[in-house]
Amino acid sequence: MKSLLKPAFTLLEMIVSISMIAMVTALFIANYRAANKRTDLIMTAQNLVADFHLSQNDTLGLVKYNGAVPAGGWGIAFDVNNDYYTLFADLDAPGTSGSMSMDPATEARQEYGGRETVLPPGIRISKLTTDGGVEATAATVTFLPPDPRTNIYRDATATSSALEIELIEGRNNSVKTVRVNFLGLVEVLD
Repeated sequence: MKSLLKPAFTLLEMIVSISMIAMVTALFIANYRAANKRTDLIMTAQNLVADFHLSQNDTLGLVKYNGAVPAGGWGIAFDVNNDYYTLFADLDAPGTSGSMSMDPATEARQEYGGRETVLPPGIRISKLTTDGGVEATAATVTFLPPDPRTNIYRDATATSSALEIELIEGRNNSVKTVRVNFLGLVEVLD
C-alpha cells in the first residue's frame, strides 16, 4: 500500500535554507559597498592626476586667465582642512611676492578657468608630505613655462622637490597616495 504523504521540506529545513540565503546576500551587499568605496578612492586619485596634467597643459599652452597669460603659470592648491583642492592661475611670478599663497578670489575664478574640485563624500586629504618626510597643512604645485618648471611650495614659503598627497576613504581607511616631483611627473602610489 502506498503512503499518502508526499516528500516535502519541514519547517526547520525551510528556516535554515532562508537563513543561509539571507547571510550570503548580506555578505555580498557588504562586500559590494566596500568595493564601491575603494573604486571611488581610486577614481579620485586618478582625477587628481588628470588635474595635474591639465595644469601642465594649460601652462604649456599659454592658456590665458582673465585675458592674460598667468606670470606664474597654472597650478593646484591643497589644504588638509578642506574637502576640495583648487586649480588656479598663479598671477604672481615666482619670487615676486616673497611667499607662495593662492588667493581664490583673484586666482581661481571659474569664469576664467580656475575651479575647485570637491572630493567625493567620505574621501579626504589626510596628509601632505614633502621631501624628507616633512608634513604640511597646505601646499601648492605650479608649473612655469616654457619647460614647464615645477614649483612645489609647503605652507606658502618653503620649496620642495616632491609632494605626496595622501587621500583616505574614511569607512574602510583605504589610502591612495598621489606623488608629484620637481620634474612634473605625477603618479599614483600604493
